[in-house]
Amino acid sequence: MEKLVKLRFVFLLGAVFFTIDAWGQRPSTGNFDRFNNNNGNIPSDVRDQDEFEVDPDTSDIFFFYADNPNREFIYDDSLLLHYFHQYDPTRQYDLDYMHLGNLGSAHQEIVYQPLLRQGFDIGLHQYDLYRTDGQKFPYYRVEKAYTNLAYFQGGQQSDGYIQADFSRNFASGVNFSINYDRISQLATPNQYPNQNSRNTSVGFGVALRQPKSPYTSFFSYTQNTIQQEDNGGIFAEPENEGDLNSPTSATVFLNTAQTRHFNQELRYTQYYQFGGQQDSIGRQSRSYTLTHQIMWQSDTYKFFAESPTTADSSFFNNLPNLLPDARGSRFFLDYQKVENSFRIATFQSEKFGQNKAKDQKDLLEFGLTHSYHSLSMEALDSTINNLFVTGKWNLKLRETARLETYGHFGLWKNAGDYQLKGTLSIDLKKWGDLRLEAINQLYKPNLIQTSFITSQIKLWDNNNFDRTLESNLKASYALPKLGFEASGAYHLINNFIYFDSTGFARQTSTPISILQFIVKQNFKLGLMHLDNVFTAQAASEGVIRLPSIYSKHSLYYTNKWFKVLLVRFGVDLRFNTSYFSDYYNPLTGQFQLQDTRETRFYPAMDAYFSMRVNKFRAFFKWENFSSLWITDRLFYQTAFYGHPNGSFRLGIKWRFID
Repeated sequence: MEKLVKLRFVFLLGAVFFTIDAWGQRPSTGNFDRFNNNNGNIPSDVRDQDEFEVDPDTSDIFFFYADNPNREFIYDDSLLLHYFHQYDPTRQYDLDYMHLGNLGSAHQEIVYQPLLRQGFDIGLHQYDLYRTDGQKFPYYRVEKAYTNLAYFQGGQQSDGYIQADFSRNFASGVNFSINYDRISQLATPNQYPNQNSRNTSVGFGVALRQPKSPYTSFFSYTQNTIQQEDNGGIFAEPENEGDLNSPTSATVFLNTAQTRHFNQELRYTQYYQFGGQQDSIGRQSRSYTLTHQIMWQSDTYKFFAESPTTADSSFFNNLPNLLPDARGSRFFLDYQKVENSFRIATFQSEKFGQNKAKDQKDLLEFGLTHSYHSLSMEALDSTINNLFVTGKWNLKLRETARLETYGHFGLWKNAGDYQLKGTLSIDLKKWGDLRLEAINQLYKPNLIQTSFITSQIKLWDNNNFDRTLESNLKASYALPKLGFEASGAYHLINNFIYFDSTGFARQTSTPISILQFIVKQNFKLGLMHLDNVFTAQAASEGVIRLPSIYSKHSLYYTNKWFKVLLVRFGVDLRFNTSYFSDYYNPLTGQFQLQDTRETRFYPAMDAYFSMRVNKFRAFFKWENFSSLWITDRLFYQTAFYGHPNGSFRLGIKWRFID
């Protein structure tokens, strides 16, 4: 068994390095050279399990983050969770994200969510869901070696998605972990011209936690590569019927545009902990920790489009100020960051065992974080220093309530920036659960909002922009026995910055308010289930475009066949009301306003079948099969970026614990 574990580990490590090396070459298609804070939207791997989904193998797998290794989470990865067949990262949440129609493309929220800010920010977040960074790199506490492998195949062999997780203990309290994701969306027959995606995310982590030693340390290296062909959207849709009824026959705005984002990060966190001893009757004393963390980050952003063709000219004719050079357009940015943080904390631990996650009764922490930023752009180089005082206060009130708070305040280049955040969770026992959240933050504009340079020409210089003041309030009530949850949120934004229909950054002095209501109701009748998410939202000003109604529904059957085969099959439906959705501009990397193309109501339906035998899982999915009878229009989420008609996807996942 030991040899099997070692062979599997060597194979996984070799596959990761082989893929990294292979991607350094020009793809065989010849299309282009090689150049994730969800704010309360809960990912699938920390959800409650359904009926038929209890798996004892998950009971001894826990994960945690280096920022607080004394608080752990149960790693749930059973088969038939609601989101197993939702392999697309933009659909693995209660509230979906919209993208450009193909897996791995730029995305933004369908339902407004605040973006948490601290200090200097580039402002390019359109690929965050596909990235892994050291702050959210998961470390594992396992008793046995753990491997989780998954592969999702599209309609063509070149459309694939690989996921791999591995964690293993070694001698002297060392644990090694790997996380690997690779999206390849390259099959030209199934998508629109110049719309390929190649995204790779790799993370390596080493944790040193020797028994009875006061010193612990964590080291991580993460690398993210985003490669995109950007067609700028559909200029002319394919014919509805005949030989030309194929995505490849569409005319797109851009035939040569490409984007590459490359990110890598090294992070080292070390703790010295004292106290926390148990007395003769089992009571545990208070613990104290001194923490130091150092991080180095490097980012390269590139966009280029060759001299415009006929279709390309249509794109730039609509946005004439974005083509200062007739030979084409380009954007380049090289960014380096070095960050040091020091923290002191005290907490009271709760008892835990082999099959119970670590937790804390309370936590009080103060810290100081300095970050040095270096920018290299065409015609502009600069350095920026940030210094922030940080603090946390978490308190668990018996077994019924938990209060978590966080705050930071800027002292240097971003002096005056601040953030205050608090969450109160109350367990009402048989009466359900109540959750209250509040965020108040003041932050400077990001780099893209302030200044943008293309082809060595500065298109705008908005140093006169004021800071944005944002307040967010949310209350949620859940009654799990009835499958019910309702929440309401209110967002108030002052000095909101947006991108207008010409692609330029603007700031409004009018305060903007956003009101949201979200209702989740799940029904069950025998072996049939109907899960529903209904969202209503409204913004007071037109510079924020949101669908007034967004709704998701899932009707499915689940059962255990032949006493060993868990199955689930059904239909997913999602839709939103018609509205003028944002347009994605690949040059600036921003979603901007547009008033020429309405995103119409479209009931997008997916049919799927999923199964599990022991530790093996599989699903088969028919995506957007509603295009069989909706033939008069395409499915759009983002203006001008159509989704392909019905396509198939299958996936397998295999977990090993030995």
